[in-house]
Amino acid sequence: MRGKRATPTPPVPQRDAVLEEIIDLIKENERFALTTHLSPEGDALGSALALRLILRRLGKEALILLQDAVPQNLRFLKGAEGIRSPKSLPEQFDPEVWFVLDCANLERAGEALARLVLRSGRPIVNIDHHLDNSNFGQVNYVRQTAAAAQLIFELARALEVIDPEIATSIYAGIVADTDAFRNANTDALALRDAAALMEHGARANEVIVNLYERRTPGELRLLGWTLLHAQIEDSLAWAALSRQTFAELGASHQDTEHLVDTLRTLDGVRVALLFKELDGGRVKVSFRAKGGFKVNEVARHFGGGGHEQAAGCVISGELARVEGMVLAELRRRLDASQP
Repeated sequence: MRGKRATPTPPVPQRDAVLEEIIDLIKENERFALTTHLSPEGDALGSALALRLILRRLGKEALILLQDAVPQNLRFLKGAEGIRSPKSLPEQFDPEVWFVLDCANLERAGEALARLVLRSGRPIVNIDHHLDNSNFGQVNYVRQTAAAAQLIFELARALEVIDPEIATSIYAGIVADTDAFRNANTDALALRDAAALMEHGARANEVIVNLYERRTPGELRLLGWTLLHAQIEDSLAWAALSRQTFAELGASHQDTEHLVDTLRTLDGVRVALLFKELDGGRVKVSFRAKGGFKVNEVARHFGGGGHEQAAGCVISGELARVEGMVLAELRRRLDASQP
């Protein structure tokens, strides 16, 4: 009778010098402040909340500061209710180390927080995965081939600190960054990490329900409006949401998270865009791509950035003018990329 073939053990990422430096900073200090980018999504918040739990399990003080509010569908994550804004800092606030997560540059955290971090004069640990990261920290743990939450998972494993709450926050980050394992950044390591997190007690179904099945009435109204008014031209699909549209539909900018991804699902579309009019004469542009076209290069042209298949920027100007300007540049690049 033949013996069973041994199942190969998945490779474990090797600890590098930067990870060791972060571990030393954690061991040598007691007070930490954490922040992430404006309009935080699952990868940003999952990473921040998991890291705060890790630090607190080690007996450290840790505070998360965000300029924007936590989206409703992410408030199920452990500790989300304890996140503070820069306006509500405790008087004795004096962190020894800053962690800036999922930010290509410090400005992505928002003007108020960027000033606070720089004014403190404390070491900055930059943990991120964007191609255009500027290595703004004293310690830069940047890897483009993984979600930010996966880098926090590596830290948790190195420190041997992980429990179901930490695992759930990290799992939420991976699910959000890969869009439920549908984006081009879904690789074997992401799937192995997801499986390992479930073995550590991550509540996978709870994550999926909260991220994808808790849409607000405003989001559903925006979805209907977007599908009715979307414009489709060759391999492009886009919609533009004015401030008046938001007001008429009783919706907020937090209700737009999945809209551009829905436009991308249209057969034959290479690039989908969503234009959102903000206060102060600015327009936020969200890009999604498939088929290998790099939208982060277009976003960077307008002062933004992101991933090859998912990027964004904020442009000053009237909604119609910004729409025309971005579409013209995008068409030019799409034409140039044709064989």
